Amino acid sequence: MGELKHSRHCVGGSNYHYQFTPKYRRPVFWGTEARNLVKAVILMKLSSLGIELGAIEFGPDHVHLFLKNCEKYTVPELAGKIKGFSSYYLRKNYNHLFRRYLWGNSFWSDGYFYESIGRVTSDTIEYYIKHSQGKHWMHDNADTNLNAGGAGNMEQSRLERFGA
Repeated sequence: MGELKHSRHCVGGSNYHYQFTPKYRRPVFWGTEARNLVKAVILMKLSSLGIELGAIEFGPDHVHLFLKNCEKYTVPELAGKIKGFSSYYLRKNYNHLFRRYLWGNSFWSDGYFYESIGRVTSDTIEYYIKHSQGKHWMHDNADTNLNAGGAGNMEQSRLERFGA
């Protein structure tokens, strides 16, 4: 983590944080099977592109990716390759898992979020992706967490770790 990549004619790092959302922001990733499948399909594509996955985490209606060593691709090109391949592959081979949430020829919404990540902050982004998505799954324990002051205290301690 944080090491520069050396190639024949350059040295540097090109890391990105992406967030993709399913069409209509549906809770496609609610089930473990869907999350595992989407992760495997994305890993398959990243492997073929020579890109390393630093972290991946899901909310019920989105996925965060921390991608490392992306210097061969522009931001929109990489987003298009990942979203295009995964959409086609998932709809063609596993449509039965998603058809109650999605219809037509789209899996992902048209847009996406991205942020370039430098060496200094890549640990922070990886931590965020790996640890911050729990808030989307807290609804099962919402009464317990709110009565104990858990949600607010957890968020405050998370911010204090990063000096915010």
